[in-house]
Amino acid sequence: MIAPFDLSTTLLVSSAAGLISSYLAYRRGKNPILWFLVGALFGLFGVFALFFSGHLKKKQPAPIAEVVEPKPYLFGPTNKFWYYLDASGAQVGPVSYNGMTTAWKDGTVPITTFVWHEDLTDWQTLQDLIRLHQS
Repeated sequence: MIAPFDLSTTLLVSSAAGLISSYLAYRRGKNPILWFLVGALFGLFGVFALFFSGHLKKKQPAPIAEVVEPKPYLFGPTNKFWYYLDASGAQVGPVSYNGMTTAWKDGTVPITTFVWHEDLTDWQTLQDLIRLHQS
């Protein structure tokens, strides 16, 4: 039969080993509750197991870089009026930069359409004014 003093001493030592294991696990970024139980059940062996488990860390896979596809955007002045030639060759405009961009993205103005704004010396195709932009 175990004397009460021996049982209380055993519980005290087990709790101390569990607390030490829990604290060390917390500092190492491991689950402190799990390691408290390991330390309380196995005493100093549980504390030593924590030190040796640090060498068995799983190697984290390298983060996968997000692939950013370049988006086309209309290259030209945003504060000027734009003009374009419709399918019959008639001049349409003035159109704001945002209006021109929206018409192009909606498909109202094809990429082969001739456009002009006051910074250009001659009519150019919309395709010539489109650039690829990373964003």
